[in-house]
Amino acid sequence: MNLIKLTQKLISIPSFIDKQTNEKEIGEFIYKYLKNISYLQVEKQEIENGRFNIIAKDSDDPKLLIACHMDTVESKIGWKYNQGEIKEDKLYGLGSCDMKGGTACILDTLKDFNKTNGLALLFYCDEEYDFKGMKKFIEEYSFQPELILSPEATNLEIINGCKGVIEIYFRVKGKTGYTARPKEGNNAINGAIKIVNSLKEEIQKEKYQNSVLGKPILNLAYLSGGLMKGFDNSKKIILGDRGNNIPDVAEVVIDIRTPNDNLNANTIINFIKESAIKEGLELEKIEIRSDLRPLYTSKEKLEKFKNIAKQSLIEINYGDITEQGYFDGELISKKSGSPFLCFGPKGGNAHGSDEWVDIKTLEKTKNVYRDLIKEICS
Repeated sequence: MNLIKLTQKLISIPSFIDKQTNEKEIGEFIYKYLKNISYLQVEKQEIENGRFNIIAKDSDDPKLLIACHMDTVESKIGWKYNQGEIKEDKLYGLGSCDMKGGTACILDTLKDFNKTNGLALLFYCDEEYDFKGMKKFIEEYSFQPELILSPEATNLEIINGCKGVIEIYFRVKGKTGYTARPKEGNNAINGAIKIVNSLKEEIQKEKYQNSVLGKPILNLAYLSGGLMKGFDNSKKIILGDRGNNIPDVAEVVIDIRTPNDNLNANTIINFIKESAIKEGLELEKIEIRSDLRPLYTSKEKLEKFKNIAKQSLIEINYGDITEQGYFDGELISKKSGSPFLCFGPKGGNAHGSDEWVDIKTLEKTKNVYRDLIKEICS
């Protein structure tokens, strides 16, 4: 099975997460593939409900750790191309660039070696959802490699950092009343929006910025409110939707991309509490869903990789990290103290319809991985 066929095979195995589908099937394929690489010891790490990570390594202490997530987001509507279809040097399919193309490059590269010294590979679950696979891995393993690589699609550029991610849910209670006399009530929806807008302004202060990763980004991801009428059997709020009532409850989910450790979940919670008091609202509930730190690896620590990559590429550059999504490689890097980077093929429409990976850059990417393994793990 050549590199293109291998990429198509990975794409053909659904690995998004819902009630019927998860990473188990693609995990079994990768596990069997790795068991045929004679110099690797391969094991499964159970996560939950039949889901598992795969850890493969040679007999030496890891000097290079390559981490590939096996899951994808769920498919979106509007696809024009079939899964695995090739058209004008683009291979289309869910997960093709995020990150089954890069994963195929890693798997195909392994066949070029009869032995390695210090190579470790992690194929893990749940990167697109709650990071369960990575969290489980760092609970049980304590690798301290010279370098950690994630084969995300990066357009053949080095990505050496990302903002952290904070996700918070909160619910505020106001006071209902007759809309003709607004002063008699306290509109919870209006108050919630004021809290979010004040927070958006607050986090732009210089103390929350970073000279490399840029400014924080706040996304109001969810807002729901109205007249509180109780809870259903699943404990979700039942809302009245008549226009003649001042809404007395609002629920909010915010997603903040933080470039600075000073801006964390506790900072956000304290601000929300203070703002709710100013707006005369009762903060009924607040939950931290994510509180993940930013990541940055200095270019000086990646000079070796850059020099190795130059053997396979005419030119190699660093990509813009100010708008990168969060990489859970931050969790390994933080625990191990090892430098981390992403490097992979060209691709597009990740998390959208007609996701694609560029065929020509798959081979170039594979050559970089081969040279990296040869240099560090020979």
